[in-house]
Amino acid sequence: MKKKLLIITILGTILSIAIYFYTKSDEITITALGDGLALGMTPYNIEGYSFNDYLSADYKANHQLRNYLSEFASLNKTIKELTYEIKDNKEIIIKNEKYEIQRAINEANILTIAIGMDELANKKITKQVIKDFEANFKELLNTIKILNTKKVVVLSLYKTKNMDELTISRLNAIIRDLTLSNNFIYIDINNILNNDAYYLDKNSFYINYLGHKAIYNEIKKVI
Repeated sequence: MKKKLLIITILGTILSIAIYFYTKSDEITITALGDGLALGMTPYNIEGYSFNDYLSADYKANHQLRNYLSEFASLNKTIKELTYEIKDNKEIIIKNEKYEIQRAINEANILTIAIGMDELANKKITKQVIKDFEANFKELLNTIKILNTKKVVVLSLYKTKNMDELTISRLNAIIRDLTLSNNFIYIDINNILNNDAYYLDKNSFYINYLGHKAIYNEIKKVI
């Protein structure tokens, strides 16, 4: 009887461990990096529902979400600032728990990067600006690749009032080439967001929740 009980206990333990690792492997962590676009910022200086929120909600609804970190994204963050934060291993506190950006990037099964809109949207785009943008973006992606080679999703820029078609094409070609050379996933959102229904204010480049849902749908196609 004792031997039978022991066997049952052992089998139960093995089954519990197997179930744990099976379900654990299905769970993912999503980390969002970037500027106001990553946050779902609106023309009214408040955060709305972003494409990252749609993405995390999808996995949560299917009981596949382990963790979602969007706190490393912030309004007006530049590419150079984000690179510095990663190299300096920035720390933040969320609900009394410390999170380091390098660990957050490393542990992310899906890492989204949406940056460049805030710093370029109201700037005159000169040849020097484009040159600096390329150098800064290259350094950012090279830094991230050291920490994560899983599903890294990089969004393009989209046209604003100070960008003509040639300018946005040149900038997005840079993002695309650097993204693909690092074996990351590139998503062109410029054509997607060419829709007046996605904007709350014609004087602001920030999109509404419908625009973010459109971006989320594109991300969902590739991951």
